[in-house]
Amino acid sequence: MAKGIMVIDGQRVPFDGERNVLAVIRKAGIDIPTFCYYSDLSVHGACRMCIVEDVKTGKIDASCSMEPRDGMEIRTNTARLLRHRRMILELLLAAHDCSCTTCAKSGNCRLQELAQRFGVRHIRFPNNKPRYEKDYTSYAVFRDPNKCILCGLCVRTCAEIQNIGAVDFSGRGKKAHISADFGKTLKDTDCVGCGQCASVCPTGAITIRNETEKFWSMLQDQTRKVVVQYAPSVRVGMAERFCLPANEPCTGKLVAALRRLGADVVYDTNLTADLTIMEESAEFLEKVKTGAKLPMFTSCCPGWIQHVEHRHPHLMPQVSTCGSPMAMFGSLIRKQFAGENVYSVAIMPCTGKKFEAARPELEKDGERLIDLVITTSELCDMIEEAGIDFANLPDEEPDAPLGDYTGAGVIFGVTGGVTEAVIRRVLDDASPNTLQTIAECGVRGLEGIKAFTVTAGDLTIRIAVANGLANADKLIAKVESGEEQFDFIEVMACPNGCIGGGGQPPACNKRKAERAEAIFKADEACALRIPQQNPDLGYVYDTLLQGRAHELLHIHYPAHGQHS
Repeated sequence: MAKGIMVIDGQRVPFDGERNVLAVIRKAGIDIPTFCYYSDLSVHGACRMCIVEDVKTGKIDASCSMEPRDGMEIRTNTARLLRHRRMILELLLAAHDCSCTTCAKSGNCRLQELAQRFGVRHIRFPNNKPRYEKDYTSYAVFRDPNKCILCGLCVRTCAEIQNIGAVDFSGRGKKAHISADFGKTLKDTDCVGCGQCASVCPTGAITIRNETEKFWSMLQDQTRKVVVQYAPSVRVGMAERFCLPANEPCTGKLVAALRRLGADVVYDTNLTADLTIMEESAEFLEKVKTGAKLPMFTSCCPGWIQHVEHRHPHLMPQVSTCGSPMAMFGSLIRKQFAGENVYSVAIMPCTGKKFEAARPELEKDGERLIDLVITTSELCDMIEEAGIDFANLPDEEPDAPLGDYTGAGVIFGVTGGVTEAVIRRVLDDASPNTLQTIAECGVRGLEGIKAFTVTAGDLTIRIAVANGLANADKLIAKVESGEEQFDFIEVMACPNGCIGGGGQPPACNKRKAERAEAIFKADEACALRIPQQNPDLGYVYDTLLQGRAHELLHIHYPAHGQHS
């Protein structure tokens, strides 16, 4: 039974549990515009685009900050409201750098979209806003404050989702702008390069640092062998960009597209996701055996690694020394093509991987493991630029050797996936019943924090999974206060894991859930489901690593202390 009924534009709409009037309006099928509203964040109510008119009082207010009440009657599209919205858009455009044709967000800009929708054809007001320097210092994102509309989404995302606060409001009146912490550049703040600010920015004020020109240059260089790897979640992040179902992986088309762009060799990072699990499981079991301090934290996420270094350096000795799957594959590529002029490229869902690739620790035997990181969104841009009909490409397989992988590697792309793969490895049982039991143990789901217990023989393992760094901080606080005790903790910086990475095409929660569904479909489609079944791992250990597994696959960050 409904909690109450509202009348919206003459339509009776029941509500029960909706957060605000805006949610009820959207429930009624009315697309009311917003800039500053985001369902996962606190209500800001600054842009006023979502204003509605109370029929009984004539009062105008922002629907995002209004609580629904039984009997409330509102209008969403009166002449008065439309006049107000056009005025808001005109004022925003008057203070905006309108170099739209060369903007990275052109065609995907909320301001551009709404200006078109509401027929804003001229601007009556002068632009008296001061000009601000652009910030190119981050490996992950690019900031242009002159394109900012002060919606505050980046500020709240950084503070509420990541608990970092690398950017905030600064100044007043026409001098109001978003600034990095204390007026610094991003590289001098606690920014972890997660790119979530770019994911929510409605304009071109924060965008992914674009390096497609470097990739194009290498693809056209006949003296270089371009070897490309692509991460698990890339295959489920591209679909919607090319009008394909978001809940279906498009792995074969991804491989085909990379070859048509000019890549000489194409590998699936799932192979080294399997390899990561072999190494990480062994490291965890050794810690348990020797009585080392627990919990052990995962190490695949570069944003999480930076966060530990910045905020929790005392925990670094408990962070796994395993390199990320990207870094491990970089090592294998250098060994597989030793003596050749190789350019190693990683297609990643994560803007933080750009920083990871540049770290001095990702150098082995005098060579960079990864020369370039291209995000999912950048790759989509390149495919469109090349005129490739992605949706109709025939499916192709990655190159061999190093082309085999198991379902355990695939699930790395979603929060809890690393943990589920570790459990599969420890239990060493690929029977359908065991795999189903693991899937239902509490490891799956897109909640911010999950905690559960797994029994493996005589070993009882208490496990936690967190996505979003604010949730990781909450979990750490509980561990350090003694409220909770865990043996193994997985952390991903981005909400929902890599499927929601800052380098992925932006997606709503429903779309992210569909991406997770596609990940699990890809896992189930694999003939092999546990990493120790991967036939290519024998070749890796015997031929490429030759007893140097720890040296070549593990990364020792300075703060690892006792692990150095």
